[in-house]
Amino acid sequence: MRISSSLAEKCAALTSLTLLALGAPHAYSGAAGAPLRFVNVAGEVGLTPQVAHGGPQKNWIAEANGSGAAVLDYDNDGWMDILIVSGATMSDLREIVAGRTPSRSGRRVYLYRNLEGREFEDVTEESGLACQYWSTGANAADYDNDGDVDVLITTIGRDLLYRNDGDGRFTETGVASGLLDSHAWHTGSSFGDIDADGDLDLYVAAYLRLDTLPVDGEPPVCDYRGLNVFCGPMQLEPGVDVLYRNNGDGTFSDITDESGVLAETPGYGFTPLISDFNGDGLPDIFVSNDSSANFLFVNQGGSSFLNDALAAGLAYNADGETQADMGVCVGDYDGDGDPDLLTTTFSEDHFPLFQQQEPGLFEDVSFRVGLRNATVPYLGWGCGFSDLDNDGDGDLWVANGHVYPTAGELATTSYHQRIGILENIQGRFGVSEGAVEQTEPSSYRGAASVDFDNDGRIDLLMLPIDGIPAVLRNRSTAANSWLGVRLQGTRVNREGIGALVEVEFCGKVQVVAVRNGGSYASRSDPRVHVGIGNCDVPGRVTVEWARGRHQELENVRANQWVTLEERGTPE
Repeated sequence: MRISSSLAEKCAALTSLTLLALGAPHAYSGAAGAPLRFVNVAGEVGLTPQVAHGGPQKNWIAEANGSGAAVLDYDNDGWMDILIVSGATMSDLREIVAGRTPSRSGRRVYLYRNLEGREFEDVTEESGLACQYWSTGANAADYDNDGDVDVLITTIGRDLLYRNDGDGRFTETGVASGLLDSHAWHTGSSFGDIDADGDLDLYVAAYLRLDTLPVDGEPPVCDYRGLNVFCGPMQLEPGVDVLYRNNGDGTFSDITDESGVLAETPGYGFTPLISDFNGDGLPDIFVSNDSSANFLFVNQGGSSFLNDALAAGLAYNADGETQADMGVCVGDYDGDGDPDLLTTTFSEDHFPLFQQQEPGLFEDVSFRVGLRNATVPYLGWGCGFSDLDNDGDGDLWVANGHVYPTAGELATTSYHQRIGILENIQGRFGVSEGAVEQTEPSSYRGAASVDFDNDGRIDLLMLPIDGIPAVLRNRSTAANSWLGVRLQGTRVNREGIGALVEVEFCGKVQVVAVRNGGSYASRSDPRVHVGIGNCDVPGRVTVEWARGRHQELENVRANQWVTLEERGTPE
């Protein structure tokens, strides 16, 4: 949605903004229109955790879904750090399903501190972060509004909420803060201020009911196109998602029932995302569901929601079919000021791109933008819209990988798959062949975008189902400018989640909403990044904060990261 054009008059009396550069401005040279190029530097920068999920044969469904990562600045030094979570063993899972907490049998959490973009330092042990369960999702947000970003780890087991103590250490407060004490299979999560009270509420998606999950004896076998594979999820009972309201005192209340979320038949939930999808100023909740219709819980005011996914065009694809949706990403790929939405799904199917036609109404346009045929061979998980070449439009990146190790026996797909880099060329997407270097195909799951070295080029992190993640430095050489904005709320939540940022350079306007979660059980760089092409004159930044405050800054120079502190008065 476009911020009001009369905003300049409304903001004339506002006080000045806080504008702090994160290091010296970075510009880069090269030929305009140069191809996208990413180089895997995991070993070079020291980010080499061993991610694992059960055994290599993937005989049980829990072994196949993988886990996520979160980008966060846990020490407030201006450099983005990395949190990675991992699964466990089937022996551990049997203990969890039986209602017991297994003894630790390996590392399941990794926190890496960013050393000014040069390399990463493993600080997990001194941070106090740990998990005895089967980790699935990673997220981060300042839930208690104390200025330090906190950590949420969703699991097969009990979700863990770690409060940042501000000294490099975290304290686990999940149950004490009101999160459910019972064991469940939770996946992705999203923080957002659903009731406009300035505090971050929380939605957690659930996959399967643990008490109906078979984990003993011989693994059940099902047929997939002539292959003997693990069973699920259709043969199993879905879990129930959870919606928490932030009480404003560091605790949460479970409002799943009273909010209307429980009025909907549960789906096999993977990735939720809180955002205003219909432009009415109220945060809604989208949930990508595996093998069941997606949800779009439209905010009715306060903490009341109604599932309107079917009417909005987001429940099914263009053929009216349910898909096995895993990841979700939102961005304005066509530059009209409204958010569009893509879900990743199974192989032998297409990733639907839902273009917003009018407020709250979406259409699957994958065929006409070049995605329908391009995505059929791939089984997608994490995804995102990012301007990878800084030319002013959102490109698409996707983490791909099959769930069946024997998928290569089929002529149409494979178990190990390439990372998908699809360049946006005037509203159509083309696969950038050879864009990723020093990276073998793998079976990827969670993924995140982040500017590791604050140079204005978006880098990528991809987690395999088993093995070492790919850390993809952006080495594209297009000579385009960019701007990065980090919000700092004072009246709203500290990270400005829910705010709209409008950036205008050389007459081109881009609107970016600040969101939490998405991709697949992951959290990307929380800062706003826009590419501004070959424009070399100062521009304008306008922010509409979640609770009605507006700010505007003129004559902003390009090629820098800035911090903008919330000031001013409500509209």
